[in-house]
Amino acid sequence: MSHDSFVHDTVVIRTMAAPSKEHSFPTVVLEHEMPDGTTHFDWLLGVDADGKKPLISFRSNQRPDLLTNNEWIDLETRPDHRPEYLTFEGPLEGNRGTVKRLGVGTIQEWQQTMSGWQMKIEWEGGPIVPLEVTTGSVVRLRLMPIKQNESSIDDIPIVGDLPISAPSGPAGLTRKITAFGSKTMHEDSWSRVPNTTGTGAIHVQTFHSKLTDDALKYLDQQVNEWLDEHPQYEVKQVTTTIGTFTGKVKEPHIICQVWV
Repeated sequence: MSHDSFVHDTVVIRTMAAPSKEHSFPTVVLEHEMPDGTTHFDWLLGVDADGKKPLISFRSNQRPDLLTNNEWIDLETRPDHRPEYLTFEGPLEGNRGTVKRLGVGTIQEWQQTMSGWQMKIEWEGGPIVPLEVTTGSVVRLRLMPIKQNESSIDDIPIVGDLPISAPSGPAGLTRKITAFGSKTMHEDSWSRVPNTTGTGAIHVQTFHSKLTDDALKYLDQQVNEWLDEHPQYEVKQVTTTIGTFTGKVKEPHIICQVWV
């Protein structure tokens, strides 16, 4: 799944404690209707039992909570969403459409593997389902198949090949999602905290897109969502320029830098 614009640098690495049945993490599936009438689904995953930290977010054309077979579906990584989206429904600011909550669940197991993640989720009103996510240059999701020696879902082992030890509590879990390219985006744990005094930019985020109507609309959406996810930032300056991006073909792009 591709778009004509991308957030520059989109690999995120984070360490977090893994959930358990007693301390499960929240997850929701939202139906997101865009202003042009098109619809997709947003899958949001909590990374703490209280659901107070930013949510890992994916976009898909299929509902992740209604998978019925072991075929892969594509996921598109999205910027982290605010935890309020676990319960929010209604119109979004900035003319970004409307969201409706369709699926609510709890993540009861979540482990890292060599190719991505394995997890067990109990969707509200349904059974516990085992899921597998690949987290490489292409992000995909499927139901984990039940092998011949496994008579039920409960028999499927969720084993992390690369668990990371946490200082205390359960084994840690590394989040590593590659959506575009192979660069690393720093976490927003800066030594200088963004301020709102009206002076002095201290950090920058770069966006770019092709010079088409659809691409520019998507660029607007990317910038708006990034700002929406970081309400503590104050925009100090915005710069734009036109340059040539070299890929399979050379084509002009608009480059937008937002200084905060």
